[in-house]
Amino acid sequence: MQRRIRIFEILIILVAIAIICRLFYWQFINKLGTRDDQSAAENIIPAARGEIFTSDNFPLAANQEAFIVYGKPNELKDDPVKIAKSIAPFLISEKYATEEAKLADIDQKAKEEETKKKEEDIKNKLSNHSLIWVQLARKIPLSTKQKIENQHIEGLGFESDEKRFYPEASMAAQVLGFVGSDKYGQDTGYNGLEGYWNKKLRGKDGRLGQEKDPFGIPILVGNYKPVAPQKGSSVYLTIDRTIQFFAEEKLRDAVEKYGAKQGTVIIEDPKTGNILALATYPTYNPSIFTEYDQSAYKNPAIGDVYEPGSTFKLVTMSAAIDLTKVTPETKCDVCSGPRSIGGYEISTWNKKYFPDSTMTDVIKHSDNVGMTFVGDKLGIDKFYDYIKKFGFGTATGIDLQSEVEGNIRPKDDWKTIDLVTASFGQGLAVTPIQVVQAVSTIANNGKLISPHIVQKIKNDSGEEIIKPREERQVITPKTSAIITEMMVNAVENGEAKFFAPKGYRIAGKTGTAQIPVAGHYDPNKTIASFVGFAPAENPRFVMLVRFTEPSSSIFGAETAAPTFFAIAHDVFNYFGITPSK
Repeated sequence: MQRRIRIFEILIILVAIAIICRLFYWQFINKLGTRDDQSAAENIIPAARGEIFTSDNFPLAANQEAFIVYGKPNELKDDPVKIAKSIAPFLISEKYATEEAKLADIDQKAKEEETKKKEEDIKNKLSNHSLIWVQLARKIPLSTKQKIENQHIEGLGFESDEKRFYPEASMAAQVLGFVGSDKYGQDTGYNGLEGYWNKKLRGKDGRLGQEKDPFGIPILVGNYKPVAPQKGSSVYLTIDRTIQFFAEEKLRDAVEKYGAKQGTVIIEDPKTGNILALATYPTYNPSIFTEYDQSAYKNPAIGDVYEPGSTFKLVTMSAAIDLTKVTPETKCDVCSGPRSIGGYEISTWNKKYFPDSTMTDVIKHSDNVGMTFVGDKLGIDKFYDYIKKFGFGTATGIDLQSEVEGNIRPKDDWKTIDLVTASFGQGLAVTPIQVVQAVSTIANNGKLISPHIVQKIKNDSGEEIIKPREERQVITPKTSAIITEMMVNAVENGEAKFFAPKGYRIAGKTGTAQIPVAGHYDPNKTIASFVGFAPAENPRFVMLVRFTEPSSSIFGAETAAPTFFAIAHDVFNYFGITPSK
C-alpha cells in the first residue's frame, strides 16, 4: 500500500513539474522567441521617428507619409487566394515599379518569384481566422494605398505609418546612416547618427490590435484597443550645410580627377570640437540603401585605420618641443645622408639630404632622417606618453556609430626601430578623426577637445545640450604657437606652396603614407593626405583631406593639398575671412 502511495506521489510531482515547465515555455520562451502573425510585433504602430537637422535647422533626415495595410480575416467577403492575387503585385519591392525597370524589362523572373512569395504570405495571413487583425505590409506610399483601395476589397484597412526620407539624398550619408528593419520587422537605425542615437530618435511605439489571454492567445470577443505612439526626439547637428556642400563637391571632383579609390574630408572648429563637415566619396543614398553594396555604408572618417605618415611628424615635434628636447633652431647632426638603424636603412622620401637642418627645416622638407633625430631625443617612454596624450589608440567618443580605436602597440613591445619609424608616422594605425583631434589640439593652444557632431536633442519635454566628452591640456600654449609657425613655414615654403591661396596664413602638413601589404609596403599604393588649420593666428577651422590610392600621383602635396586649399578658399569666402597680407 505504501509503495502505491509513493508511486502516486511521484506521478503527481512529475505532472506538476511538466505543467510548470509548460507554463514557463508559454510565458517566457514562446513569448520571446515566437514572432509570427499572432505576436505583438504584428500589432505595433511605429512611432514617428525624430528628425535630424543641420545647424541651420534644415532637415537631413525626415519622415514621409506612408501606410500600413492590414486585413480582418473574419470580415472578408472574398476568398483569401483571390485577394492575395489582386493586391500582391502592389506590395512587392518598389524597384520593380520604376520606369527604368519597365523600359529595360529586367529582372522579370525575380519579380515573378517575389510576387508569388508575396501572394502566399498574404493568403496565409488572411486565412488565419483566429485573428481579427493581421498586418499585410508596411510603409506603402499613398499611390499604392490608392491602387489597393480601388480594388474595393471588404475587410482590408489602412493605418498611418511613416517612411524615413532624406531630402538631400546622399548628402552626409555616412554621417546619417539609415533606417532598416530589425529581425522583428521594427524600424531600427544603423550606422552613423541613426544608429548611435537610435533610442532617442525612435520614440515609443503604439499598438493596434486585440486583447489576448494570459497565454498570448487572441480573444475573439476581445476589444480592439489602439494605443497612440509617441514621436521620437529630434537631433540638431553641428554640421554646417553650406560647408558640407563645399566639401562634398570638391571631394567628388578630386577623387575623380586624381583617380583615387576613396576620399574623406573632415572639417572641425578647434575651439569647440564641433564637426562642421564630414564628407566621403564614393557615397550612397540612405533612402534606397538596399540598392548599394554594404561597403558603402562604412564611414572611413571613424572606421578606417591607416598609417598617418608625415602628418604624424607634428605629434613627434610637438612632444620634443614641449619637453624642451629641441627648439625650432636646433640643428640635426645626422641629416647629411641615410641612417642605418637596427638593420634598416632610413632615408628621405626624395633621396635629398640637408646637412645641419634646423627643426623648422625638417618639418618643411618632411625629412624622415631628421625625425629620427627628434625620436632619439625623446626616447620611447616620453614619445609613447605623448602619443597617448594626443588621443591615439583610444576612440575619440564622437557621437557616431562604429568608431574604432586604431592600434598603438603596448609600450613594452616597442624596440628602437619602432621609435624610429613611429617618429615619421609608420608602424602606427590611426583613424582620420584622431588625426583631426590631434591637430585641433595644436590649433587650440594645446588644449584637446573631443570632437562631436550633435549639439542638442529636442522633444516635447524640452531640449538637452550635448557637450564635448573630454577636455585636457596636452601641450603648452607656447609649444602650440611654435608648432603653428613651423606649419605655416611648411605651407609657404614647402612642396605645396603653389596651391595655397595668396595672402592667407595657413598652417599645414602633407602626408604620404605607404600601404602595408603582406609584411611589406606596396611601392605604388599610398594614402595621400593634408591636414592644417586657418587662419593660423586665430583658427576658425581644422581640415583633413585624405585620399586612398590616388593613381595620378602618390604624393599628398600633389593631390590632397590642392583639394585642401580649394575647399579652404570656399570656407574663407563663406566666413568672410579676408587675406591678412
